[in-house]
Amino acid sequence: MKIQGTLLAAALLLPAAQGWSEQAKTPPSAAVIDGLIGALKDSDAEVRSQAALTLGRFRDPRAVPGLLQALKDENAEVRQHAAYGLGRIRDARATDALVQALRDPDPQVRRAAVRALAGRGDHDWDAHPNPNPNPNPNPNPNPRPDWD
Repeated sequence: MKIQGTLLAAALLLPAAQGWSEQAKTPPSAAVIDGLIGALKDSDAEVRSQAALTLGRFRDPRAVPGLLQALKDENAEVRQHAAYGLGRIRDARATDALVQALRDPDPQVRRAAVRALAGRGDHDWDAHPNPNPNPNPNPNPNPRPDWD
């Protein structure tokens, strides 16, 4: 079990250590993806959550079945990150499960499912809900003429 934990930690830290970016030309190895998919079944919810988040960042279609299972996890953060990952991968196999996630009891899971279904998997979790907020909420400051 200690070796598996070490491999998982290495896989999670590998992108940062190598300066990996989402535009990198070399995708992660199959061993890294397989390790992260296996981590989706870990007993620790934080490990499952980070594995789902990382798989979404890698956008590897091999992760779809594991992320679909993670969408049914008992932990809301795991489900949220699974929905995020499925939105990033944009695989048609995820559509039905994401529609079901719209009825999740946790509002953050529902939000992630909406964004995934809308094709907005590349979102910032803390972004303003309106991407173009009107800086002037009252565009017509003098709606009535001054009759004085």
